[in-house]
Amino acid sequence: MMIRRAAIQDLEQIMQIYARAVQYMHASGNPNQWVEGYPSRALIEEDIARGVSYVVDRDGVIEAVFSYIEGEDPTYRQIEQGMWRTNGSYGTVHRLASAGRLRGVAEICFSWCAEQAKLHGCSSLRADTHQDNRIMQHLLQKNGFVYCGVIHLANGAPRLAFERVAVALEGAYAGMQNPNGMNPGGAYAGTPNANGMNPGMPQQKQKGDGRGYGIASLILGIVSVLLFCTCINWVTGILAIIFGIIQITKNKEQGLAIGGIITAAISMVLSVVLYLAMWFGMTNAGITYEDLLYDQYDDSYDSDGSDAWYDGDGNGSYDGGGNDGWYDGGGNDGWYDGDGNDGWYDGDGSGGYDYYNDPYDYFRDYYDVQEPGGNQFM
Repeated sequence: MMIRRAAIQDLEQIMQIYARAVQYMHASGNPNQWVEGYPSRALIEEDIARGVSYVVDRDGVIEAVFSYIEGEDPTYRQIEQGMWRTNGSYGTVHRLASAGRLRGVAEICFSWCAEQAKLHGCSSLRADTHQDNRIMQHLLQKNGFVYCGVIHLANGAPRLAFERVAVALEGAYAGMQNPNGMNPGGAYAGTPNANGMNPGMPQQKQKGDGRGYGIASLILGIVSVLLFCTCINWVTGILAIIFGIIQITKNKEQGLAIGGIITAAISMVLSVVLYLAMWFGMTNAGITYEDLLYDQYDDSYDSDGSDAWYDGDGNGSYDGGGNDGWYDGGGNDGWYDGDGNDGWYDGDGSGGYDYYNDPYDYFRDYYDVQEPGGNQFM
């Protein structure tokens, strides 16, 4: 396997690789970077003619293609929301894409470019990518690039800019020929990094390119802890575990998912402990579930107690059988007392509003129908 300059006879393979890269980027959440036929056939022919287009050749089969250009890039003159790390000469990596068959090919290309920059006296290696190209951003940072700010292309489109200081890299490559057939050194022994990916790998999905499930898992887990004393926490806890498993299975960024699963499990354990404590507490106190229900109504509409309103047998207000209730049906002191002596509208006693014995007594014995009234006015 070697990195060499692209030749015009490589053009068909190169264009096929770029076509697959475009398809993959658009399908993986980055539909706005390579559009309107970019990179065009004419642009690649120009790169080949200038000698800045390179391919990763494995036994005559092209596994990746990229452009490496040394010298000032006009679009890098102005940078916003940050600054470049170095002010010297630099090399630039553009249009990196893979055929999707060789894992770790992006790392191979970046290492080769960094070695070329060092050999030619460049102080750094630069690159840019679209803000939606999460995979390339991950790859750049993984391979020693640092985010520096925002640059604008010739058409004004913004791009995230990255720079890697051109220092000797351990593990760059060994046995990898440069365009002149010479090995500039390094430690690469022909074994690609199993985790290396780039936007031009339509057959594979980059792990770590999303945290949505992990965030959802953590939030649901926290909610389930807060609601552990309710039955709702079982629903949120189960969802947190499901989302956490999805995140762990599909992505490398597992911290949020693990947190969600742990909090969901804690919620379920707490709820079980709470219910067991309540059960044993009621059992030891001789309390049944029915007691808990009826206890809510013990002092309201009590049919057997002594203090409730509308008490059927006690002494409370509207007492049906006691002595002190309002509208007392059998006592002696109730308002509207049906059998006592002192009730207003007393049907049998000597109390207020006694109508039949002394119709002029409006203040004390009115409506007393049995006994002669007393203490009447007039």
